[in-house]
Parts: sequence; C-alpha cells; structure tokens
Amino acid sequence: MNMASVTIRPVDSARYVEIKELYKHNLASLNNYIEELQWWNKRVNLVSRDVSRETLVKHVEHSLLLLLVPIVNEAANIFDVGTGGGLPGMPLAICRADHSRQRIVMNDKVEKKIWAVKQMIKKLGISGVDAIAKNASTITHRDIGSVSRGTTGESSVSVCITKHAFKVDQLLDLISPEFVNEFVFLKGQAEAIEEIKRVKEPVSAVIYSLDEIDETAFYQGKAIVHLSR
Repeated sequence: MNMASVTIRPVDSARYVEIKELYKHNLASLNNYIEELQWWNKRVNLVSRDVSRETLVKHVEHSLLLLLVPIVNEAANIFDVGTGGGLPGMPLAICRADHSRQRIVMNDKVEKKIWAVKQMIKKLGISGVDAIAKNASTITHRDIGSVSRGTTGESSVSVCITKHAFKVDQLLDLISPEFVNEFVFLKGQAEAIEEIKRVKEPVSAVIYSLDEIDETAFYQGKAIVHLSR
C-alpha cells in the first residue's frame, strides 16, 4: 500500500528571478567550473564524452534551481549523492552566500570521479565543501561532518540532493532515516510520481514543475521533488 502524500506546487516566480540573477553574479566562477569540468571530462568520464559546453551551461543553471526549495537554502549540511563531476553540488557551493554556515559534501562510488572533483575544488578555491568516494548506503554523520552554530535556532538539518542519479524509492532504501530525512531530486516529473508510488514508508512530497517557468526543450517534463520522511 502506498503511503505517500503528493502535492504539486507552482514555482515561486520571484525566487526564480533571484536565482537567475545569482547565476549572473557568479558567472565568472561558474564558467571556471565549466572549463574545469570540460578539461577533466576528457580524462575521466564525468559526464557524456561528447557533451557540449552549451549543454553543461544548462546543467549548471538546472542545478541552481534547487534553491527554489526552501530547505536547500536553510540546511546546515547538503549531501550530493551520485555527483559525477560535481552536479548539482558544485554550482550550489560556488553560489552560496555564506560558506561558513553550510557544508556541502559530494559523493560518488566511483573513486576517479571523486578524485577529479577534489582537484576542481582545490583549483577553484571553494571552502566548506568536500568529496568522498563511498557507496551511499555506507555514509554516516561522521562523513558529512558538522557545522558550528553560533546562534540559537539556526538550522541543523541535513538534506540529500541528487540530479537524475537515483530513483526515488531506491535512494530512500539506501539512505538510513537516522542519517537524512529530507531529499530533493532533480528529475522527470512523470517518472518521479511513479517512483514515489513504490516507496514503502510514509512520506510527503512536493513537486515543482520546471516547464511552467521555462518552456525550452531542456526543461520539458522536468521537475524538482522535495520529499520528507
């Protein structure tokens, strides 16, 4: 029996405009990341071998749309699972307003991909971010680390993010509820709804349709899914 509550919610158009401005403000740093990603992709298969720079730009913009979900802005710790070449974690790390308040850890089970991501982090000089090569099911709080809190009431929430790397039900089976209970997926809306139906525990999901705010082919059928245990 399915135990999921699903809500379709419109995207905050004002916040969308803010994210577009955030992209422009950090354009030089994001372009440096794209150049590094292209360089490493020729040596380590991080994304499709024949991917164009134009497509990588779209993937970076897509990654930043996670900021439409309030918990991604508020979380103390962000765990990017199945990161590949640093998507979506690297664009978020570059564009954070406060590197000391939020820690981002990127994870992939393929060691050579994580090695490349670590080299990019070092080259780009990004603080408050790390990368680890482990199976997602073995990740613990110790791997994520902690962020010191200076003010009572600040968030200590951890959130798991992923971009087309896992099916919803499979990732929830992998990640212990003792570790993370908040998940944000970038994936197709139709497939997400079907995958949520297979989840075997009580969850609530909010789905934001991205083709409502961008009618280009890249965003057709795409959505952001915020799922809470």
